[in-house]
Amino acid sequence: MLSTIIRAAGSLVAQSVASGPSTAMPPSFNDGTSLFLFNLFIMTAATFLGSMMIGKQASRIWGQRTYDHPTNPVTIYRLITLFAAIGLTLRCGAAAMELWGWNPDDPATVARVMMAKRWLDPIAVGCGMIWMGLVILGEPGVEHQLRKAPLPIDMWSRWPALARAGGIVILSFVAALAAVCLR
Repeated sequence: MLSTIIRAAGSLVAQSVASGPSTAMPPSFNDGTSLFLFNLFIMTAATFLGSMMIGKQASRIWGQRTYDHPTNPVTIYRLITLFAAIGLTLRCGAAAMELWGWNPDDPATVARVMMAKRWLDPIAVGCGMIWMGLVILGEPGVEHQLRKAPLPIDMWSRWPALARAGGIVILSFVAALAAVCLR
């Protein structure tokens, strides 16, 4: 994989970028600055939020490994969340990397970023397929456990837990806005 990314410098992608128009954003955005800004912002925010969720779920899985057996509904729930977060993070991270790495003056780097994205995409989709498989396999047991008392869950009391995530979203927007305005 690494040798393929390194060789990407002389690839058709690098040649296309070098011979194409020298634009501040990939030509696929058709000079749509707001669309580029929106994509850069969303992909960056989703990458960081997904990374936070991966850390949280991996930490909980590891911390509870002596108490939760592999088929316990809470373990299944955590694995579902973990694989969904890994898939989202890899997919959005690859897209963010592509957008942040766009530089028509350096086609070799653009080609390497595009090649890395092509390697990450199937891994992200694989995590998504594992996520869906876990949902299908664990759904009956998880739903059965969720129907037991004490429910309903008081979600309103958890809103402050989203403050850090909100900060990440705001910082991602500011970074994307600065990147688009300063290009």
